Amino acid sequence: MTFGANDTWIPLTSTTVNGVNYIQTSTPVDFSNGDGEYFTFSTFVVGPGGVDESLRLWLRADIGFTPNVWTDQSDGANDFTQTNASRQPTLITADTKHNFNPSVDFGNATAAGAKFMAVPTGKPYNANGMDSSFFMMINPRAFGPSTYNEYFGFGGTTTTANLTEANFPSYTNNGTAGNMQVYPNPASSMPRTLNKTQLPDFSYTIGGPVTYGLDGQNQTVGGAVAAGNSRTASGAILGGQPSYFPNADMGEAIGYQRELTSLEKQRIRSYLAIKYGVTLQQPLNYLSSDATTVTWNSSLNTSFNNNIFGLAKDDATVLDQLVSNSINTENNIMLTISTTNDFISANTSQGRLDFLQDKTFLIMGDNNVQLLPMQSYGLPPGKIIQRKWLAQRINDTRATWLQADLSRYTEIVATDKAYMVVADDSNFSQNVVIVPATSFSAGKAVFNYSFPSNKYFTFGVNLQSYCTKDPATGTPNAMTKFGITGQSGKQPNWPLNIPNGFMALESKTKGFVITRTTSGSIANPVEGMMIFDTVDKCFKLYNGTSWNCIKRSCND
Repeated sequence: MTFGANDTWIPLTSTTVNGVNYIQTSTPVDFSNGDGEYFTFSTFVVGPGGVDESLRLWLRADIGFTPNVWTDQSDGANDFTQTNASRQPTLITADTKHNFNPSVDFGNATAAGAKFMAVPTGKPYNANGMDSSFFMMINPRAFGPSTYNEYFGFGGTTTTANLTEANFPSYTNNGTAGNMQVYPNPASSMPRTLNKTQLPDFSYTIGGPVTYGLDGQNQTVGGAVAAGNSRTASGAILGGQPSYFPNADMGEAIGYQRELTSLEKQRIRSYLAIKYGVTLQQPLNYLSSDATTVTWNSSLNTSFNNNIFGLAKDDATVLDQLVSNSINTENNIMLTISTTNDFISANTSQGRLDFLQDKTFLIMGDNNVQLLPMQSYGLPPGKIIQRKWLAQRINDTRATWLQADLSRYTEIVATDKAYMVVADDSNFSQNVVIVPATSFSAGKAVFNYSFPSNKYFTFGVNLQSYCTKDPATGTPNAMTKFGITGQSGKQPNWPLNIPNGFMALESKTKGFVITRTTSGSIANPVEGMMIFDTVDKCFKLYNGTSWNCIKRSCND
């Protein structure tokens, strides 16, 4: 018997009886099928980006860190420890620089101030001379003062007050530009950026060259990695080594005892990029943990492949990013999104609202236009900013909160009314929705909106949110002659007392439900057809060319 995705999968819960843990179904299971039914039990394996094969190390600042032990989240049980208080790293509480996630500080650029943790010999990989792939989230504060800034090195195991050497290989920076290097192999020519959280990764197969990655950018550097320079089971040092100080904080460290495929790297990079608000080198799609879902389609509109960030729930990679901003402060980041009206607290704050469904994503990128003059839009005095965003959604994200910092736009004054403009196109001319701010204070406008799939949006002031017209006067030119009622007795002259209708429906306890489906399911739509789209959660009308959500707007 082969079990697959089309079978019935029933979640199990844990319960304890007399000190013994049992697994049980939450509801009764029906075995009434006369032909007999097969069943078995399974577990849910997780890993960064959903990649768990040969995973030996997964350190996360948001789970399992204390100054004396950083608990490994992989099955390798490679906990890093530091028993000497003077060398213990400290936790940096969650902030916008790390996309509302915490990070671990490994000290300053001095021998006295450098911090480190270690894992003993026989770890972290199963043997020496192994292939390796290693991913880190690092925020470097300086390069130097020596030639290298050591972050991780195999072959050192001591947790004393003295710094310990671990060099074969070491994942480090080389030179004052911060070029990545797997020492003692040749360095890359990709420089790091000071005071910015970045995603460097390093991989090699014994006898082959090193492949470097930096925020999704790849570079392979010639020179064969010798087995003797891969002391992967001789212990390891995370943090400072003698004369080579990280002067940095780290949010995550991930190690595999094999060289991963390009697709596997893309999945892990996508996970880390979304979690930490990092924009991967474009054009490059972001992928879910099962590699079947493109969470950011970089080809949809290449003008918007800038400052990418978003919200996500992906169980196979233990990703629950419920508040987010891009960390690209050099591009004047001004937008924060959240599942609640809270743009300050940590991502793991208990007050945050989780998504209901696995594989749920709301990812955004912008056109990176930083010009401050505003453009006229709609009727005077309406204006919008020149910066625009594209939102790509997978599954139901429900109503999302957004905070736009408009304080740099000097044309906006405190008495203006702020709005968000949402449309199907980047010119904001098709299926336009005007969303008023729920609050606008100190230049910051807050909005609450449920995004349909693939929408453009921007912000403006003094826009008309809808049109009003005077009611028609005079005598109606026709009366309704056909009616369906759920009442025990109809009104006098009903339905003739309802003018200008073809059919009237009447009930106090029943609702009217039109066809519920998706526009893509209608093989041969005709002009004037209307449905409730169960994916985009709106009434849609087919105009003879395309399906569009019915929105309140100005049509004159």
